[in-house]
Amino acid sequence: MVKNLTLTGMMGVGKSTVGKNLAKKLNYKFVDVDKLIETKEGSSINLIFKNKSESYFRRIESEITLSELKSEKTVISLGGGAFFK
Repeated sequence: MVKNLTLTGMMGVGKSTVGKNLAKKLNYKFVDVDKLIETKEGSSINLIFKNKSESYFRRIESEITLSELKSEKTVISLGGGAFFK
């Protein structure tokens, strides 16, 4: 079984920038959970919080994160609040 690499940290610390570089060096796929959420919802995270609530966002964040963790050979940039539930 090939493992994934997950990156976590507060918003704006460089998870996506570092993650893209790591993925390239390791020949892994890169995913940013926040970007996946925005694509799925068709809205920015700020608007999701405003229009649907933080609890809604956290539920979607959990679902997408758990789904992505099933991948292999992937660098996954977790959302800034992924561990603060």
